[in-house]
Amino acid sequence: MRTTLHDTPLTTPARHFLPDGALSPFLLADSCLGRCQPRELARVLPHLEVITVAAGEWIYQKGDAASAMFLLFDGEAVAVSPSGQERAITAGRLGEESASSARHYLTGAYAKTPVHLLVLPRHSLQQLMSVNHDLKPNLLLSLAGQLSGETLVTAEHTQTLPGKKSTLRLFGWAMSLLAPLLALWGGNALGSESNIVIFTAIFCATVTMWAFSLMDDYIPALFALLAILFTGLVPASVIFSGFASDGFMIPVCTLALGAVVVSSGLGYRFMLKLQMSLPNNSFGHFLSLFALGTLLTPIIPTAAGRIAQVAPFLSDIVDSLRLPPQSPDATRLALASFGGISLFSAMIMTSSSANFAVFALLSAQGQVQFQWLSWLWASAIATIVMLFLFFFLVWINTLKSKVPRLPKVRVAEQLVLLGKPAAREWAALAGVAFVTLGIMTTSIHHVQPVALVLAMLVGLLLTNTLDKKEFREKINWTILLYLGGVTALMSTVGYLGLDKTMGAAWPELSEFIRDQFLWFVFFLFLLTSAMRLFLPINATIVILATVFMPLADTAGINPWVVGFTILLFSETWFFPYQCAYYLPLQAHNHAQPLFDEKAFLRINALTNVARLLAAYASLPFWEMLGLL
Repeated sequence: MRTTLHDTPLTTPARHFLPDGALSPFLLADSCLGRCQPRELARVLPHLEVITVAAGEWIYQKGDAASAMFLLFDGEAVAVSPSGQERAITAGRLGEESASSARHYLTGAYAKTPVHLLVLPRHSLQQLMSVNHDLKPNLLLSLAGQLSGETLVTAEHTQTLPGKKSTLRLFGWAMSLLAPLLALWGGNALGSESNIVIFTAIFCATVTMWAFSLMDDYIPALFALLAILFTGLVPASVIFSGFASDGFMIPVCTLALGAVVVSSGLGYRFMLKLQMSLPNNSFGHFLSLFALGTLLTPIIPTAAGRIAQVAPFLSDIVDSLRLPPQSPDATRLALASFGGISLFSAMIMTSSSANFAVFALLSAQGQVQFQWLSWLWASAIATIVMLFLFFFLVWINTLKSKVPRLPKVRVAEQLVLLGKPAAREWAALAGVAFVTLGIMTTSIHHVQPVALVLAMLVGLLLTNTLDKKEFREKINWTILLYLGGVTALMSTVGYLGLDKTMGAAWPELSEFIRDQFLWFVFFLFLLTSAMRLFLPINATIVILATVFMPLADTAGINPWVVGFTILLFSETWFFPYQCAYYLPLQAHNHAQPLFDEKAFLRINALTNVARLLAAYASLPFWEMLGLL
């Protein structure tokens, strides 16, 4: 008769058979635990225990409390399935049930020969899984492998080899050190004021880090904030003013609303409703995807975040319609998804962090003048022109179509499965309606938009529609840190009077903007397109806006016009590497062919030209509004 190990507590000391230093390599060599961060393994190491089980004794039996997982160090054990089938184990893990929600072992295991086991208590395993999200599914796959007799989890060893990317990063770091030194040397040689020279050096270092994508965008922005603070160029109140501005609070509240819309399922329900209500033809399918991306644009202020939400719907519709891969219809739907999330980025104030950077460069009066509705109104002609040209370009290039029809019966069944809207969906819808209607009626109640969105956020928190965990994890705080750093740069430009200095230093350029604005728009398009070949979108916008918006003010042109034009042109791209939020869609298309990429890129290139036409079409309207 086999005895159970649990007749004796697991903490009973066992003879020491492990040589010094053998435990760490043993853990790291495990195909599941070895993928965890070493520091996390180090934290659980004091809770591990080594035990010895004699031949014929149970390690654990089916129905015992799943209190630990066991790693077999040496000897031979036998795993017993729920049906009683036995499998010899000479290496690996036992008792992976402790990684699941099961409170008791579903299998059993006994020692065929004397075995030495490393015991990982359940609470320590749960701690590891909380910070290593791949660990739990890998352990459950390991358990399934034991039951099936197959190995489903294998050790993966990856090695990062130096290549072009690492060489480019090294060059980028060298340039980020060299650029500020050259700025200091050149500024001193020209006899510029010391404050301006120091700021120029900080600005050059920050932009270089952005240009070579050495790290996430928010880190160089925080570097600039810290450098300005340490050098004492401006008072701390000026540097941190961005964190108390409308340009900071509005994104916080918008991100919170976007998180609720997505997590509540309101966006998914809305998409299904669109599919049911729109015509069941090519145009209806196109319009549903385009409308979803467009409606997400004001509430998810990153194009990458929007494409992540829309892409699953694209795959669903293509599968439901049984469209052939790379067919004109599939390409049209891919363009609808991408156009919806990106076409109106410049037109909607809350669509991206770059828009708030331009907003921060406006004067206090300009920020009051260009809130949500006034920003949208001033860009109305550009919106109409872009919409018309985009639809025309897509349809003229994807004419060959079989007019597929969507099985609406299945869509109706999906809505049935969703059931009635939950309370969180109603709360999300109420938040969207409150903000939209509140902003549209500002002229009646005279409440500032920032107060409206803040009231919406407080309402979501008071009703626990947005809980503490979601508020902490679902909001992209890195965007907000980026905005704070960029605002510090913009505030420093104004405080040091660099806008006036640039206007005085380049009078010919100010005159060119004032007297030859038609040619200036074309020059700005060419300059932006050229810079986008080498620089990411945000770096391009910050550089051009910092230079040209103050010059426009000096020339008597409303700075918003130049800032908006820069935003409009900065979305131009011809090659996939230029557009970070297109790359996930491209990778998915390469892994599982969906749309014709050549046709997609050709239409996108024509859309870039449409941006120039949209800017020119807006000039008479801007002149009528008194902005030119």
